Amino acid sequence: MLNTVDFYQRTEERLAIPAGSMSVYFDGSLCPYLEVIEIVRGSWPEFSWAKLVYNPTAFSEAGSDSIEQIEMLFGMGKAVSIRQVYRNAEADETVFSIPIFAGEVEGVERMLGPEGESIQLIAKDFGCRLKRINVYGQHIVNRDSSAVFLPSEDAIFNAQGRGNASPELLEYQGRSYTAFCDELSRGRQWTLAEVIYYLLCEYLPAGQITVPSLGLLRAMTNDQMVRHLDVTGLNLAEALHQCCMVAGLEYKFVARLCETGPGQAMVLYRIGRGRKVEINCQKAGGQLSVSRTNAARLHGVKSFWPVTHRYIGLGDLKVYEGTFELVRAWDPNDEDTAYDKFSPTSNSDFRRVKDVYRKWCLNEAGDYSIEPYNLGEAFDFSKIFDGSDFARRRRRFWPCLSTDKQSKSLGYYLEVSCDNGGHWRQYLCAFNNLLDECGIWLSSDMLDLNTWIAALKGVLKFRITASVVSDRERTGELDGTGG
Repeated sequence: MLNTVDFYQRTEERLAIPAGSMSVYFDGSLCPYLEVIEIVRGSWPEFSWAKLVYNPTAFSEAGSDSIEQIEMLFGMGKAVSIRQVYRNAEADETVFSIPIFAGEVEGVERMLGPEGESIQLIAKDFGCRLKRINVYGQHIVNRDSSAVFLPSEDAIFNAQGRGNASPELLEYQGRSYTAFCDELSRGRQWTLAEVIYYLLCEYLPAGQITVPSLGLLRAMTNDQMVRHLDVTGLNLAEALHQCCMVAGLEYKFVARLCETGPGQAMVLYRIGRGRKVEINCQKAGGQLSVSRTNAARLHGVKSFWPVTHRYIGLGDLKVYEGTFELVRAWDPNDEDTAYDKFSPTSNSDFRRVKDVYRKWCLNEAGDYSIEPYNLGEAFDFSKIFDGSDFARRRRRFWPCLSTDKQSKSLGYYLEVSCDNGGHWRQYLCAFNNLLDECGIWLSSDMLDLNTWIAALKGVLKFRITASVVSDRERTGELDGTGG
């Protein structure tokens, strides 16, 4: 004897929505000669899609255009909306409809057979657009609240566990969201919600689709932090999927019931938290029951990864050579006229004044534009880098690109002026090239007298001929359509 109790769902023969015909809207207009073959709802990686067929006999006014002419009408990327039409009650003459699919034409299949010619359309939801958008680069907010997009940077959030989110919000295309910071010293940790919201705002123009708010994302992800989340080179659908998997989430696109605004919305849900559905299919010949049949067909498809005939080659970062005038990089309150005070051999407390009269920098990050230095605006690389797409961050000088007869770099050529820039000569004393910013440090034990006197008079200047690495890569494009 078995102590087993079997529970069965009660038999239902009525649909939740009364049965009715499907109406297809193509590019915003009713298209009565398109018939729905099947609709598949899904999430990552295939998302939702629908198959439609051209049937001119279903509409007497469809005309007698040739298949070639009809095929031209079904342009790729045009909007497709499928709505189910029904009446709310038998005595009610009002016709209602709800959207059950919204997408765009992704493929057109033309077939020729014994029964004649036919055209089938494959429409897919917004997920197909995400697969055509590649994630790369960083949108950076500088210290002065200006913003710049650097395509050469990797899209890594909290690289090696170090926060690289900007403390200031980025205002872009009418939206406000967190972006990358220009200096790690100012960065804070990214949350998973901020990463997802950044990807949606950065790569999707406003108004194309309804996306979750930042508050909803914070609630869904429990404000979880991320560590070294690298989405460089992924398409946007993959990047969002990778982010969602960290929090145990998944996403899909659904047709919106509202008549205004975008036709689709992005929906997040927890994996394994939704209701479970038993898949049933009655045998042929019996009376249809919606309780015992909820699956008509099951199939799987494999295909090659999408390819392109357009190739972009990325090389090393561009390097520019120039002559850069340097500025003093010490607190003027530490200046003094005692010569021996600024030598490591004659002053046991030299470390407190080691930069006075010795450290000269480019001020590329604006570190010396504030108190107590007050040296004006940060150095502007736009004329050197052939554009304004660069981050105001610390860099360093590299040896000159110019070479001698043996093809060896000329190194660092430092010049000094003791008359406020009137005359320049090569500086022949010892100096060190700084590795954490564009600058030099005079490393002689004692400053030579000419340099010392010019420094006391306030007419000492330095300039250096060297090279600097930019934020742009060398690129080349190739059209591979010719094989």
